[in-house]
Amino acid sequence: MTMQKHPPRNHEKRIQIMEYMLNFATEQGRQPSVREIGIAAGLQSTSTTAGYLKRMVNEGLLAKSEKAKRSYFVTGYAAEMLRGKAS
Repeated sequence: MTMQKHPPRNHEKRIQIMEYMLNFATEQGRQPSVREIGIAAGLQSTSTTAGYLKRMVNEGLLAKSEKAKRSYFVTGYAAEMLRGKAS
């Protein structure tokens, strides 16, 4: 029996977060804060938001710079995935 691959849990929320981050960076010229991401995604706390972001880093969707204050950003891989979704 073959197991089917399913998108990760909360796949739509992850896409929503990445699209928000890309749009925000384009419009504002900086990365959004964890709080701004959480508000945009309708998450209840910065702790919940940080959990999402950490899992997304582990999945290769986001990267984190230790040097920048607003350090999460969408990886090229994830941006290409989003473009493919929109096409």
